[in-house]
Amino acid sequence: MTRIVEAWRRIPTVSAKFLLILVPSLVVAVSLFSALFFYDRYKDLQAALREKVATIADINAAALSNNLWTFDVQAIRNVIQAIGANRELVCVEVSDDLADGLFAWPGPNCPLSSDANIERRPIRVQNLQVGTITLHYSHDVVREQLRQEVVNTAVLLLLMLAGTIAAALAALRLTVGRPLGRLIASILESERGGGHQPVDWRAADELGRVIQAHNAMLARLGQEEAALRKSEQRLALAITATRSSVWDYDLHSGQYWWSKEFPALLGYGPNELRMTAETWSSLLHPDEVERVMAESRRRVRDRAMAYTAVYRMRRRDGRWAWIEDRATAQRDPDGRARRLTGTMSDVTERVRAELDLAHERNVLQVTLDNTDQGIIKVDGDGRVVTANRRAAELLNIPPEVLAGNPRFADVVALQRRQGEFGEMGDDPDLYLSYGIGAGGRGRGSDAGMDGGFGMPPGEPMEEPAGTIDQPFTFKRRRPDGRIVEVRTNPLPEGGFVRTLTDVTVEARSAEEIFNAMQELERAYADLKETQANLVQAEKMASLALLVAGVAHEINTPIGIAFGCATHLSGRTGMLAEGFERGTMKKSELAAYVATASESSRLIEQNLTRAAELIQSFKRVAVDQTSEERRRFDLLAYLEEVVTSLGPTLRKSRHRVAIACSPGILMDSFPGALSQVVTNLVMNALTHAFPADSRGHMVIDVDEVAEGEVEIRFADDGVGIAAENLPKVFEPFFTTRRGSGGSGLGLHIVFNLVTQSLGGRISVDSVPGDGTTFTLRIPKTTATPAVPPYPAPTSTALETESA
Repeated sequence: MTRIVEAWRRIPTVSAKFLLILVPSLVVAVSLFSALFFYDRYKDLQAALREKVATIADINAAALSNNLWTFDVQAIRNVIQAIGANRELVCVEVSDDLADGLFAWPGPNCPLSSDANIERRPIRVQNLQVGTITLHYSHDVVREQLRQEVVNTAVLLLLMLAGTIAAALAALRLTVGRPLGRLIASILESERGGGHQPVDWRAADELGRVIQAHNAMLARLGQEEAALRKSEQRLALAITATRSSVWDYDLHSGQYWWSKEFPALLGYGPNELRMTAETWSSLLHPDEVERVMAESRRRVRDRAMAYTAVYRMRRRDGRWAWIEDRATAQRDPDGRARRLTGTMSDVTERVRAELDLAHERNVLQVTLDNTDQGIIKVDGDGRVVTANRRAAELLNIPPEVLAGNPRFADVVALQRRQGEFGEMGDDPDLYLSYGIGAGGRGRGSDAGMDGGFGMPPGEPMEEPAGTIDQPFTFKRRRPDGRIVEVRTNPLPEGGFVRTLTDVTVEARSAEEIFNAMQELERAYADLKETQANLVQAEKMASLALLVAGVAHEINTPIGIAFGCATHLSGRTGMLAEGFERGTMKKSELAAYVATASESSRLIEQNLTRAAELIQSFKRVAVDQTSEERRRFDLLAYLEEVVTSLGPTLRKSRHRVAIACSPGILMDSFPGALSQVVTNLVMNALTHAFPADSRGHMVIDVDEVAEGEVEIRFADDGVGIAAENLPKVFEPFFTTRRGSGGSGLGLHIVFNLVTQSLGGRISVDSVPGDGTTFTLRIPKTTATPAVPPYPAPTSTALETESA
């Protein structure tokens, strides 16, 4: 944008600028008008072409109906050739739907291009469609017609544009060129030092008034130049004495000027710095360029008249000088800034002193904020001048309130309204004026206004009597139970310093702490005893369930063996009776041998099955009642545990599936694992599935890294409510409290997994989409130091986990 402005300024004549504005404007206006006109013209020609092709299609569809019906091939071809005489059409197709024929013009490869437009009409004979006529047409004719019109119009517009420009240049020269040339000659003569010669031109137009004003200005200029020279001398002396410089910036022309003292402030010579805004901005500190430039732009936008800014500028020796910039804006009647004038002063020493003071204050504040004691300093007028965050915390007041330097009486009033003093009517803060004087008002002249500390508007705060003339200490009990020690020391110049210390721990008696610990130990012992009793009861219930399962499972194979033995005994008696009478036949002996062989096989097979079941149940029972550690195959053991739950599962419509790879050897506590699986299965049977539903449970096992196995027990039941999910492993939590549940089932599972098995367990559930328990346990488990419970056993889990 700057290059365009500079190029515009370098154009030597007004006529050239006039042409640069007039010609593009006319060309753009005419081009836009012509484009809109010919665009509409092109649309009209396209619409006319579509209507013409549609009319041709309609007429020839009727003409071809009889020819297609009679299948007059020659007539059909004649009609197609007649249609093709229209130069808009590039292809004509007539299809015979009755005979599956196709007639095309100009050849069988119609159409030749894919950009042709199409008009299609059905050919009907007495409401029966016998064929279709398809016309492919092109817009080339329309484009050629439009191109010719554009060329003719362009020639005419060029002739009109040339005449308009010639007439405009002639008028410009007569009305502007001549008087402006004389005015320029007069100005150049003045610049060359030839004196202030008035311009010999009189006219009633704008240029005439400008020349008249120029002549009057030349008359006044001579008088003002002498006064200006004296004023500049006085200003230079004042600027030099105050280590300042004057600058001026014309926003319209972009001309920047400063007095010769500005380069001297930065150690430069009078002519070493170019008087441009770019030179000034290049000397700014890199960290402050953006801020200073933004403030400079704001000076132009807002309505203020005076501005002040402090920033750093680079000296010639590379050091940085702090400059205070004060400016005044000159604005037009509309409020737009036309010119900025101001002074720049070297305030490096003052700024350094202020920065050192601010640094010391920051160090002091940081030190106070990191002190465990609350510290408040109040001056002689009763205002808070210093306070740390600990003081705001112990007073229960937002830190920003204390940072606003409120009156301490207002702080006390705010605490009182918040109930910080409770029912204590002897707190010293309720009776001291804190530097304001006895009987005064806490808000001074603003007692009836809202001070922003929770006081309602229009309500004055009564200032308690009494002043601070000696140190004192007291303790305050906060509504939250904390005890704060308050120490107050008066200052010689008035006011005081106060420290606040939380002494709650020291103030509590050892006896109260000891009694509380004893009560806690008794409660914990009662809890452990109750917990152990409930666990033992559940263990007995689990063993009873196991015994019932053993009896039910072994009953079938033993019954079969007993039946076979009874049948074999009967047949043996019959054979012995025949042998004694001498009537035994060879066939009877053969039949007996076959029967004895089959019965023996069945007896042996079922007794072997019973022995295996007894051994399996024995291992599970021993595991559940002991904390023995041994090696076992995970898949085989899970099958044994599920088998022991068979009677319970067969009473329901639910099934358990095991997905586990064979050969996973565990060196762990099978009793704890059996109890975990049993509890999870029984928990799902109790809580996961609605009545009369068919559910599925899956035990999915995967080997993972770091010598661990991941066991996922999942069901497709009703899921766990979101509010109960975080509490499923808590002791005594149950949703079946009124149905005899103890709430220890999943708590025992959690302890067995995390302590006995040395693993971890998590639960994931979406209501209505089932529940998944994920166990991560090591294949080789370290012996736990302390068992979580004595032989924990539970089959009735009382927390809703499905």
